[in-house]
Amino acid sequence: MAFHFPRLSFVEYSKAAFKHSTGRRFSRHRYLLQNKSIRQQLLREGLFSVYYYPPLLEERVQVEGDTIAVSQKHYAIPLVLVPPLGVYGWVFDLMTERSLVRYFLAHGFAVYMIDWGRPGSSENYLSLETYTLNWFPKAVAVIREHSGQVQVSIVGYCMGGLLSLIYTAAEGKNQVKNLVTIASPVNMHQMSSAIGKAYQLLSIPASMMRRLTGLDLNDFNSKLFHVNGKLLSIGFQLTQPTAMLSSYIDLIRNISNQDYVSRYTTMNEWFTNMPDYPGATMREMIEKFGLANRMNHGHFHIGGRQISFKNIKCALLAIAGDNDAITSIGAASAVMTVVGSLDKSFEVVPGGHAGLFTGTQAVKTTWVIVTDWLKRRSGEALPVQHKALENESSGNGLAENDKAAK
Repeated sequence: MAFHFPRLSFVEYSKAAFKHSTGRRFSRHRYLLQNKSIRQQLLREGLFSVYYYPPLLEERVQVEGDTIAVSQKHYAIPLVLVPPLGVYGWVFDLMTERSLVRYFLAHGFAVYMIDWGRPGSSENYLSLETYTLNWFPKAVAVIREHSGQVQVSIVGYCMGGLLSLIYTAAEGKNQVKNLVTIASPVNMHQMSSAIGKAYQLLSIPASMMRRLTGLDLNDFNSKLFHVNGKLLSIGFQLTQPTAMLSSYIDLIRNISNQDYVSRYTTMNEWFTNMPDYPGATMREMIEKFGLANRMNHGHFHIGGRQISFKNIKCALLAIAGDNDAITSIGAASAVMTVVGSLDKSFEVVPGGHAGLFTGTQAVKTTWVIVTDWLKRRSGEALPVQHKALENESSGNGLAENDKAAK
């Protein structure tokens, strides 16, 4: 974030600085900007939910200082947003001027989102089978029914992209028309962080141990692999310590500016308030995709079913960041060699793991690339029809489970 030194008297600056310093500590909710778009809950099953975002009523919207005219037509193919695990779904609706939800709506897409909820230690049993073969098909089914369309487009960020690939390979051959993965590490041995090197070093010893003893990670209780959200937050921040320090220094310099403090607090909420990572899923990720690197081979088993990425025939766009401290270009580009798609593209954009997705420059790079690519593959644009919403979120647009996540 850019910063500006305050043009206030010392007394005025001190009062404002004290107000915002204490406010963001003790009344944090007043400074949070995420999840403000109106939406309708179409389905809820335990932690898992599916939301629909109706067309915008405004004629124009602001996106990072630029004005965009809201399209009066919408594309036939509905768009499904898929967040990662370990992150709340509101990263797609971060701020009014930096909301991917509003951006897609302004460009004429019918927007839906899958929300994985907030798992705790008691949900350590949630597995890849739960997410990809149980919840994901239910989400697509309700979206197809609500939209009246046979096929959908999917945009998945990070792990959300991997879940989308698995679902599409297993269940979505006829349901998914377009698939976009953003910073999704298919080749985990090529991940940017030390994790990638650790997987490479341990893969052979782990394979030898399994052959000699017959033991693998599935023999251990999933509780042992459950990762607390606080540990996830610390791990994420350690991947970019210089950037975190720099942003905090900018906060101090701009502490008298409420708008700046609100934007900082919202971004910081993403990095410091992460939900737990379910143990069963983490165990599978480590054993199958980390140590064995089976996604990079394009075939593996989930819930007793053989999954092959060669079954993915839909149009595919994969995006990587040139400075991503988690998903390297090589880790993200590996998807190009394992899918069966003929229409497939790979793009590298500026930014780190969060920046390429929703940073200030993402609106001029990643968002534009994805939007233009989808427009060419989403059918004829038709006049917008405003549907009456049932159970519409009121006020600030928060649903009950989102309030509980604060």
